[in-house]
Amino acid sequence: MKDRIDEMDFKILSLLADNAQMPYTEVAKKAGISPGTVHARTKKMINLGLIKGATLDLDYSKIGWKMTIFLGVYLRESFMYKQVIDALRKVPEVVKIHHSTGKYDIFLKMHAKDSMHYRDIYQDTILTIDGIKGVESFMSVEENMSRHISFE
Repeated sequence: MKDRIDEMDFKILSLLADNAQMPYTEVAKKAGISPGTVHARTKKMINLGLIKGATLDLDYSKIGWKMTIFLGVYLRESFMYKQVIDALRKVPEVVKIHHSTGKYDIFLKMHAKDSMHYRDIYQDTILTIDGIKGVESFMSVEENMSRHISFE
């Protein structure tokens, strides 16, 4: 089956997960295959929806965004999660949103320049979203690891 993922695909994924900007020629050399094969297999994984894009891993603090905050969101009614998530997507500072189980209905990650910026976003935007009953926030003091799963 041509849509099947094999060990070589996982090797390519591991290499690209470590450095999404790695040229296909370098991926090919490290994987022991041709650049054309890397291109074809990568295109297959994109078409399957396995690879959803490539992003930069930014150090926000070095560009003046000094705060990383996690928010646990309680919904007024559980059926409102879709409309709340749609509203949260419109907040530029929000970078990850998870519809979750457990204590919170939604768990999200956001960045802010400083405490005043965070307060403004929190009070003037997030708390005004229809459907949100309450929010608990957690400040990150330091990120010690950010990675993808290695498939090797």
